Amino acid sequence: MKFLLAVGSKEYSEPTLNIGSRIAKAFEADLSVVYVGPKPKEMFAGRVNLALDSMVKWEIYHPGIDVLRWAFDYLNSSGYLESEQINGFNPENIVQENDRIRMVLQGSYGRKVDLILREGETIDELRREAQTEVYNLTIIGGSQKRSMAHDLIQYIPTSIFVVKSFDTNRDYRLLLLVDDSEATKRAVRFGATIAANQGMAVDTLTVSKTDHFGHGYSRAAKAAGRFLKSKGIPHEQHFLTGDPVGTFVEFAGETHLMVMGASSKSPLKKYFMGSKPIKTLEMATAPILIVK
Repeated sequence: MKFLLAVGSKEYSEPTLNIGSRIAKAFEADLSVVYVGPKPKEMFAGRVNLALDSMVKWEIYHPGIDVLRWAFDYLNSSGYLESEQINGFNPENIVQENDRIRMVLQGSYGRKVDLILREGETIDELRREAQTEVYNLTIIGGSQKRSMAHDLIQYIPTSIFVVKSFDTNRDYRLLLLVDDSEATKRAVRFGATIAANQGMAVDTLTVSKTDHFGHGYSRAAKAAGRFLKSKGIPHEQHFLTGDPVGTFVEFAGETHLMVMGASSKSPLKKYFMGSKPIKTLEMATAPILIVK
């Protein structure tokens, strides 16, 4: 598997890098850390050109290099990377590849990590990166823009993990949102892997708008319970009545890491009508992973 993790700054991206690298480790996935910066208006005329500018100028004028260096140091000091090599981050090992640049890490670090810099609009560049490599999951920090939820789910062709208000010192429970959608089974397996690796207890939550829970909902909840039990994961199952999105968000609060399957609605229907994952992502105050 291969995960894409977006960082924006040293000040705000540590929680994203923390939980993102832990999840990558749980899946033994390769990890690409990408910084997306605005296209500069002057010196670089909107594109990276390492052949024309010295690395000294590059490091002075492009904050992305500094952020990627910080991300590398964080992964190294946290134990995610394992290497006896010193000064593994070397600007001389940066290579230009069409519309991105990539740091080539020399030596063996125990895990495959790429450091990538792109310029442009965040969603557009993450989509382009996801078309350059085959990624399974995109990890990004939370955003206050409501439209970001729609754009992430609609335009990024991977599962999405939005790290909203993640507190590295808090013991989270994992909340599996279970219904009869096609992606629920994948979400349960994805969530179970995280819970087992991180030692997290699990709540499963199934919400019906009426007092009647249909066969599809009941069957999906039983299947989720059996799977968690087979993996030896402590869990509690909950069945509540009410508006699904509002109930999801209220139950999760700020103490759960939420996991749910993506909607099977067509893009046109999701654009005009929305979907439970989009609405939940907009309203949630907790980290949320949407599995496609």
